[in-house]
Amino acid sequence: MSATLWLVNVAIALLAAVNTVAWGFAIREVGDPKPSIEFLIRLVINKWFIVAMASAFAMSILGYIVLQRMGVLAGRFILATQMVATILAAYLVLGERLSLQGWIGIALIIAGVLLVGLR
Repeated sequence: MSATLWLVNVAIALLAAVNTVAWGFAIREVGDPKPSIEFLIRLVINKWFIVAMASAFAMSILGYIVLQRMGVLAGRFILATQMVATILAAYLVLGERLSLQGWIGIALIIAGVLLVGLR
């Protein structure tokens, strides 16, 4: 895999972390979802919701580049680093807890990505 694709994948993983943190803060600020116009307005104008939407859009565009260059099978496997970034961001920033199985899963994902990426 080229250095450019590695950098794009790192950017995607960072955007996934930003997205997770933004959603966490948006949920804390906006509160429980209620089927009302007031709730939707509060959500749509929330700064964290806007950051979450922007990061999701950017991830989609960059993900398209990875899939187009690597193919869907290898590309989706490489994009699995989004999951690792999401879990780590939730753990480090939002204070979520991670079990031993979660840490093992992260290690397996990273090992798999490295194996696919080095071929």
